[in-house]
Amino acid sequence: MLRTDLKILKPQRIGNEPHAGGHRTSNAIVSGKLNDVFSSISDIDHARSSFDLVKLYPALSTDDASRLQDAHIFLSDQPDDPLVNILLVEAKDLKDTDTVAEMLPYFGLASTKFHGTSLMTGAVDAQGQALSVESITRTLTPSITTVSSKIGLKPDSVPFSIYRTKRILSYGEITEINLSVDDFLESEPTFYGEYQYIWYYDTSSIGQPGRVMKGVKTLKINTGSGELNSLLYQNGTFSCAKLTPSVAKDQYFTLYYVSNQDFRFHSFTTSLAITLGAGETVLKGSVKLKKTGGETVYKDDSQGRFISGGYVFATIDYDTGVITEIDSVNYNGTVTENLGALIQKGALTINAKQWQLPSSSFARDSVYITFETAAGATFSASSDLSGNITGTNCTGTVSATGYVDLAFSEDVKPDSIRFDYNEIEVTTVPAPPGGFDTSTLPNNGTVPIFYTFNPVSVQNRKRTAAATLSSGQTITVLADADFIDIVDSLGASLWSVTDDNYSYDAVTGDITINAGISAFSPPFIITAIQSELALIDAIDNNTLILLTPLKRAYPAGATVSSVQVLGDFQAQTKDERTLAAWQNNFGDTGAAASSAINTTQYPLELTNIGAIAQRWAIVFTSTTAYNVIGESVGNIYSGDTLNDCAPINSFAGAPYFILRKEAFGAGLNPGEAFLFETLAASKPIMVTRSVSPGHSEIVRDNSTLSFRGNKD
Repeated sequence: MLRTDLKILKPQRIGNEPHAGGHRTSNAIVSGKLNDVFSSISDIDHARSSFDLVKLYPALSTDDASRLQDAHIFLSDQPDDPLVNILLVEAKDLKDTDTVAEMLPYFGLASTKFHGTSLMTGAVDAQGQALSVESITRTLTPSITTVSSKIGLKPDSVPFSIYRTKRILSYGEITEINLSVDDFLESEPTFYGEYQYIWYYDTSSIGQPGRVMKGVKTLKINTGSGELNSLLYQNGTFSCAKLTPSVAKDQYFTLYYVSNQDFRFHSFTTSLAITLGAGETVLKGSVKLKKTGGETVYKDDSQGRFISGGYVFATIDYDTGVITEIDSVNYNGTVTENLGALIQKGALTINAKQWQLPSSSFARDSVYITFETAAGATFSASSDLSGNITGTNCTGTVSATGYVDLAFSEDVKPDSIRFDYNEIEVTTVPAPPGGFDTSTLPNNGTVPIFYTFNPVSVQNRKRTAAATLSSGQTITVLADADFIDIVDSLGASLWSVTDDNYSYDAVTGDITINAGISAFSPPFIITAIQSELALIDAIDNNTLILLTPLKRAYPAGATVSSVQVLGDFQAQTKDERTLAAWQNNFGDTGAAASSAINTTQYPLELTNIGAIAQRWAIVFTSTTAYNVIGESVGNIYSGDTLNDCAPINSFAGAPYFILRKEAFGAGLNPGEAFLFETLAASKPIMVTRSVSPGHSEIVRDNSTLSFRGNKD
């Protein structure tokens, strides 16, 4: 078995038409050949978008039944044009007979997986197990991306800055809350909770019938009994017995509360006069009192005034605590009314801050933060593609869903914090007339491309252009590469079993050009790839956590590809049996025929190139004559027991199988049948290409599909 025996074969009809697809042929995709899988991208495609789906067959194409272990495929790179996106679509029920029209419904099934690529945003050392990637999703459909800059925002409105926070991360679906806090100001309990949840909505009202989309909403819950969607404080613990909807996976529930470290409560039942200590002030908007003769509780308006019926009846000086009565004031209230004032113990400073961006759809490297320290110095920090926030006196993260978590090395004035970010809006482009109805695709066309306990291929690829190459020339590329190839201007590979055209020294990284180079046309592209497979154990925002360490280091910019595992490739037979009466049922396991077919001494013979996935029936019409019927290919052959049974697979140019004449013996009686199933050394796959509308300067582009396995 050679590298050249692994082929990507075309179906009966390759193309985007509803009737395209079908069985495997022997026509292989030519590596590097222009438009051999997808048609060229036209000006109309760039103007209005396009979406293409094709069927291909990774196959072990040998004239024997050798085995390729653990066959797998992945996209090793994406087109250079950012408007073009290629994905693999894995559907467990995909059949050889399926056409394009029959394949599209697989996209909406929960079991369907999508495989693509993402670039690493940071380097990983050898033995590392965390890969930070640009994105864990891809846009399956043509779309338009709109970027809106949001500038000078505050994490929350002014009153929020009096709160401290405590939060918990949801690893699934949180429906119950229990949070312990040891610094809560119990004498004037002030708190609330906030979290994000996933919601689904129908866009049929805006002209897209049947379209269900997914979004993220923020829900605030306030003081209550601690039952449904309310918070109860008791004995140092905040609790809620039932949250509906639940806190979504990878989202935070955040508790906001007033701390006794920052404030104290002055009750008018203790003293009518507010006495302030050094550095203390009255918190604006926190003072509660009554008018004499009334039962209404009034709060100051944060400008030092108490207003009733449009008239000011009292004022307060926040710096001294002195209340000046214009009309008579009543300071006596019930326990529930708790008349008094919050006293701020000093200038509020914080050394940590968390908040949720207004939108969970944003550019992760666009967050820019400014803040002022208690000493009056102003600093800034910014985020990168991995969501890491760095700056002077500030570190933190912003999650993929927009949750910001900052830590300051100096005390910071909370009201001084400002932030900018770029909001991203992705709009799916409606299908053109006669095209696929992309509104049937999941999640507005944005799909995950990485999955827990699914393999990924990590690749460090270096490509070198060479105007000419001559025999004896030496070029230094990556050492310890797992894959080396050189292609000429026509896309022809220079690889050969005997190193006629080049040889590679894995220790030094030197490629030596050999005499066969004269048969190829310059210029050349030299590709060297270091790669390895790893299994995803967990996904944390845009970080892939691997189950086992990597064997080598990889730089930022390396490619991480989601792998579709195809299994072992080998032509095989199974479920051989005879039937006393053929009832057009390929799954029949009834009474055996009057005689046997001797496949013990004369087994069915298969080749990887000819066998297909099919259930077969050899149905006898007399004791010597028979018809060969395939479950999907139909009646394809008529023969007799005097000759070998070798129906030809016209698409592959080889027999579907061979049953030697000696196996028939005396034959079977009319109406009796010999049933069996053949397994192919190939599997069908689906590949999509979306072209989003927009202008492109790229006139020639490509993507690479890697097909690998282990020789048995």
